[in-house]
Amino acid sequence: FFVPHDIEGLIKIMGGKQTFVNRLWHLFEKGYYDPTNEPDIAYAYLFSRVRGEEWRTQRLVRELIDKNYTTEAWGLPGNDDTGTMSAWLVFSMMGIYPDCPGEPYYTITTPRFDSVEIDTSEGIVSITVERSSPDAHYIESMTLGDKPLKRYRISHDELLKHKELKLKLKQYEKD
Repeated sequence: FFVPHDIEGLIKIMGGKQTFVNRLWHLFEKGYYDPTNEPDIAYAYLFSRVRGEEWRTQRLVRELIDKNYTTEAWGLPGNDDTGTMSAWLVFSMMGIYPDCPGEPYYTITTPRFDSVEIDTSEGIVSITVERSSPDAHYIESMTLGDKPLKRYRISHDELLKHKELKLKLKQYEKD
C-alpha cells in the first residue's frame, strides 16, 4: 500500500474501491499493520481516499493512538527516527495528517482536542470540534472558513487561506 503518490492508480490496479478497502481492512484485522514501520504509518489514512469509508480512518487513528502511544518512558512505537513517530502522533491528535511526502495536502480525521491553534507565518490557524456527546468520535460535518467542506483532504494553502477548520462530531453506530 506504500504508493502515496498514486493512491488512485493503486485503487484501479487492485480492481476498484471495494477491493482496495477490503484488502486494506484485512491488513489491520490480521495484525499486519506495524506502527514501527514508517511506510505503514499512513495506511490508516488511506480509507479517507474512498468516499464513505472515512469512518475507518477516524476509528483506526483513534485506536492506534490508544494502543501504541503512552506518556511512559517508552511511549512511542519503535525508533522515533528524526521525530517521525512523534510527528505522526502530533498531526493525528490535531486531526490533520500530511499523508504523502512532497505533496502539500492533509487528510482530515477526528482531533483528540476540542481546540487546536497552529501559529504559522500566515497567522493563527484553528481547528475546533463540537461534539454531540462525549462519545462522539466521527465527523458529521465540516467547514473550512465559512464554507461547508465535503471532502476529507485539503491543501496546505487552503488551510492557511481560510484559517479555521470546524468539525462537528457524532457517535457512530459501528462502534
